[in-house]
Amino acid sequence: MNQDTLTITPLYSGSSGNATLVSTADTRILVDAGMSCKKLVEALTQISVNPYDINAVLITHDHSDHISALDVFTRKFALPIYATNATWNGIHAAEKKPHSPSLDYEILPEKETTIGNIRVTAFETPHDAKGSCGYRFEVGKNKAALATDIGYMTPAIFEYLQDCDGILLEANYDKDMLWNGPYPYYLKQRIAGLFGHLCNDDCATTAVNLCKTKARKLILGHLSQENNLPQVAERTVLRALEQESMQKDKDFIVQVASRYCPSAPMILG
Repeated sequence: MNQDTLTITPLYSGSSGNATLVSTADTRILVDAGMSCKKLVEALTQISVNPYDINAVLITHDHSDHISALDVFTRKFALPIYATNATWNGIHAAEKKPHSPSLDYEILPEKETTIGNIRVTAFETPHDAKGSCGYRFEVGKNKAALATDIGYMTPAIFEYLQDCDGILLEANYDKDMLWNGPYPYYLKQRIAGLFGHLCNDDCATTAVNLCKTKARKLILGHLSQENNLPQVAERTVLRALEQESMQKDKDFIVQVASRYCPSAPMILG
């Protein structure tokens, strides 16, 4: 593998739990640690990664589908963890047992941090969790980003995404499935609100705009189990791209991250 090759591998992605491995030949970064420590280790084992070889863990925010494995995983493998200050407050509040404070690192949005040979920049996201953020990763000329748990696509977020070659982008819910589904009204409002999640239609619009700039590889992630289906999310995004005369597998590649097991890696460079 070239030293500048950047690989994004969703270990699992969805409302049940989220974890993604960002890696190069020399560096491995885990983004989020949802579900359980056992499930996380199993997923890493499936892609031949030893948890002890991970350089750092980045956390996007403190909701349980992003940190439920973190407490046990951190104490077992003693890995450095990066999160915003507000997210750290939520992580510590959820801990059953404290871990060594020497593992805690605060990450500041818009300020670049280097982990191994990967340059990392956090960017703020509109979500109902204090300190919520997404991440951009750079190695050489290759750039990728992870942007989920977004109530709406802001110009500031798009600026971080527009020069990326590949993006893991939220496609959380289908509008019809959400509003015609069994959720109580207040929960539907929360999901569809400005601090909720990105719907398939908004994901599709963003995908079109990104592919008009630089992006050629997209992973649709964080799908709702109740309010979306992989084929519905993919069809919505493909239709929008094809309406702009873009051809699948020629002008762009789109895949949907699996909910419970590792997905095919997105390789850049």
